[in-house]
Amino acid sequence: MSNRIVIIGAGGHGKVVCDTILAQNEYVLNGFVDISMEVGTTIINGYQVIASQKDLESLKSQVDFFIVAIGNNKIREQVFNSAKLFLEPAIVIHPSAVIGSNVKIGAGTVILPNAVINAEAHIGENVIVNARSVVDHDCIIGNNIHLSIGTMVGSNSKIKNGYLSSIGENI
Repeated sequence: MSNRIVIIGAGGHGKVVCDTILAQNEYVLNGFVDISMEVGTTIINGYQVIASQKDLESLKSQVDFFIVAIGNNKIREQVFNSAKLFLEPAIVIHPSAVIGSNVKIGAGTVILPNAVINAEAHIGENVIVNARSVVDHDCIIGNNIHLSIGTMVGSNSKIKNGYLSSIGENI
């Protein structure tokens, strides 16, 4: 298996995830998958929509990994569960993020620029830890969560599946 990846979701969040994948330099980006944009549509940095979400299974020979770049938690969860039947979920972490000791990060999670995850924190599957968010030590972050830009999660906090924080929220 190589490290070929596709981004599912070609909107604004997809552009940010694209930049993060390119900065991480661990995957080879093949392009985007989107349900509402035509195949061939250029999104950013020359990367195009290469398939519709309805055609995920057909990508098995072209890509190895996927990441879902859809901000809506319920839709992201549905797409994640469908895609993982055919492809391996990636973990995408911007190189400017700070990841502490013994942090566990679940499959399909995206950690964006300048986020901080401190020691012994556990981040679930299919989570967005947006730019400048902080998850302090010993926190447990469930699955399918979106910690919006600048969210501050205090030490020993537990966040249940599907939570969406407000920008700059203190939890």
